[in-house]
Amino acid sequence: MDESNGTESWQQSLRAVLSALNQTLHGAVPCPGEPPAGTVGTTRGGRNDNAYMYILFVMTLFAATVGSLILGYTRSRKVDKRSDPYHVYIKNRVSMI
Repeated sequence: MDESNGTESWQQSLRAVLSALNQTLHGAVPCPGEPPAGTVGTTRGGRNDNAYMYILFVMTLFAATVGSLILGYTRSRKVDKRSDPYHVYIKNRVSMI
């Protein structure tokens, strides 16, 4: 009685996909739309060579903006607490004792 639950065929297809992906990542098989790895005189990135620098620059500007907003907000809250009438009352009350 041969019972097959389909895991063997699933394993085989998964193994085939993973080996094809591994070959593609190591350059043995070119991706669709890419020239073969052995072509001489071609650059891979072209005009997008410094795209990562642009992304890093934009992320740095975003981080600086958010950081300055957070810092400004927390400092403004500290100024509000000092001039709060309740704190002024307690300060005057303690100095009277």
